[in-house]
Amino acid sequence: MRSVFIGSKNEFDELVVDWLSQNTEIAGVVWSDSATWRKTWKGRIQYGLKRAKKYGFLKVIDELFLFFYVKKKVAVKELGFLKREVIRPYWKSNGRKFEDLKFKEMNSDNVNKKEVIDFLNEVKPDIIFAMCVNDFFGKKIRAIPKYGVFLWHEGLTPEYKGLYSPFWTLYNGEYDKLAYTFLRMNDDIDGGEVFVQGFAKDIDLTKHNYSFIGHKAIYDSLGEVGSFLKLLESGNEKRLERKNTKAGYYTYPGLSHYLKMRKRIKKHLAK
Repeated sequence: MRSVFIGSKNEFDELVVDWLSQNTEIAGVVWSDSATWRKTWKGRIQYGLKRAKKYGFLKVIDELFLFFYVKKKVAVKELGFLKREVIRPYWKSNGRKFEDLKFKEMNSDNVNKKEVIDFLNEVKPDIIFAMCVNDFFGKKIRAIPKYGVFLWHEGLTPEYKGLYSPFWTLYNGEYDKLAYTFLRMNDDIDGGEVFVQGFAKDIDLTKHNYSFIGHKAIYDSLGEVGSFLKLLESGNEKRLERKNTKAGYYTYPGLSHYLKMRKRIKKHLAK
């Protein structure tokens, strides 16, 4: 099964690409950065105004406060946990380096661009895997691979569609729903057919925050996804059906949400 991975170029996604190289034939990788607006002040202002028009200035200011707070107080600690508990143990146990992998690659700020479509038609994947991408995958790109485009979503669907699923799961106090979903994309955002779903393991709410939890959930899905790929190739895959579920869709949180979320966790741990 020839595969293509589409995602952000970071250490965790490199781990996933390596895992795919052991379970599929990697035909190529598209490193996607759909948040190029962050790279210039003009882009940041334009994006902020666009969100303010949709959600209001107070919400955007709240989101900005969280962005800078997380960058200064949370992000480094979260990355440290991810490296120590997931990334380094993975490479140590597998005895390889990402630099040893061989595949075609390209960079793009939008997966639907002509150069991405041309690249995919050139490498001819049977399946495409996506993670850490904010773009909506259009019909053209979804029609290229034989088996479709599959998304690793760091949350339970349909309850936690959209952005920052681990954050909102913690915010809502649903600690037993810190989960992963592996689905085939369709015309609905995070609303495709679900084939693999489960829960993050060994989460410690006294130290782990939402970013680590999301990555850990994806990591914990790899074994089940590997088994699913064998079923998919043999034509024996089965779609998961969960009854009596209520769909939810979330966007960026703000600092006020973060502070409330931490307060709720503290209260939960004190019980």
